[in-house]
Amino acid sequence: MEPRISIVVPTYCESENIPRLLRELIESLGRDFEIVIVDDDSPDKTWLVAIECMVKMGVRGVVVRRLGLRGLATAVVDGMAFARGEDITVMDADLQHPPSYVGKLVKALEDSGCDIAIASRYIPGGGVVGWSVVRKVISKLATLIAKLLLPEARRISDPMSGFFAVKRELISDSRNSLKPLGYKILLEIIAKTRPKCVVEVPYVFRPRAAGKSKLGIKQIVYFVIHVLTLSGWRPFKFALVGIAGTVVNLSTLALLSLAIPALTTRLFVIGSAIAIEISTLFNFSLHERWTFRDRRSGKLISRLMRFHLSVAPAVLTQYAVANFLRYALSVEALLAQFIGIALGFLVNYVLSELKVWRGRKLNVIKVRG
Repeated sequence: MEPRISIVVPTYCESENIPRLLRELIESLGRDFEIVIVDDDSPDKTWLVAIECMVKMGVRGVVVRRLGLRGLATAVVDGMAFARGEDITVMDADLQHPPSYVGKLVKALEDSGCDIAIASRYIPGGGVVGWSVVRKVISKLATLIAKLLLPEARRISDPMSGFFAVKRELISDSRNSLKPLGYKILLEIIAKTRPKCVVEVPYVFRPRAAGKSKLGIKQIVYFVIHVLTLSGWRPFKFALVGIAGTVVNLSTLALLSLAIPALTTRLFVIGSAIAIEISTLFNFSLHERWTFRDRRSGKLISRLMRFHLSVAPAVLTQYAVANFLRYALSVEALLAQFIGIALGFLVNYVLSELKVWRGRKLNVIKVRG
């Protein structure tokens, strides 16, 4: 008889936590579940402890011992291949994800009709216990990066959550496309499977029961690379287009200095505006065909108008800085223009991401705590 719920737990050196994890799952769910533990050949023999505890407690499931492989996210994908339940819950073994919430996540899936239920620390009723200021800053910064680069994550309060439930059918249809890096498998699933909607359930993130945290510089680097990969390396494409646009901008100004010298001296205010508009049209054209090609929607003229409106703050920044440097500090025209371009770049990118090529809006339902 197939279980109602499959619980996938990636592990590495979590032997001290496995017995308590299983006990709390039984207390919360009875025995109407199976557990799939995927262990990366832990030196403390987590995989062996898991087998012994499951036999002793009468828990159904599978223990997968991966040899020569590392990585939380890939372990989860491998574990999902063994899951038999209609609903698959993903959680850590360190008890920071309270087992008592597994049933709430599955119920939220059933009640909402959504494909994914996310345990969130950042909606009313949720929270974090025992985090340092540094850990909180890292979490908030990672969330900001994910929301900026991935449109699918923008309406989710906690896209960095490692505690969630997902319909097995959604994963089965997309398993071959899942190629995660690092430890944030939820971002991979949201970006690759195109769920019809997501429901968020508040929970309180607890301190680790035993063992040491796996978060370190390596995991942070993997996260950044993973998000950039999911975004199609869009920031770098945007930067390359920006560099090309800068060349166009400065070249236009240089040509104007030869054709109409006054446009780079006493009429620099006009010459600068002409160069900005030509480079803006050039940038828009490249973004349409390359940077944001997968996010085009609506009419071209509408996107062009939105592009001009949304980058207006960046253009004004560039324009004001260039003219201030030129007239107030007597900085050479091309250098003044270049500095203005550099300072307007970040504003330009953020507004292009959020206002012009916004991507797909994900329907998110939030459960009250």
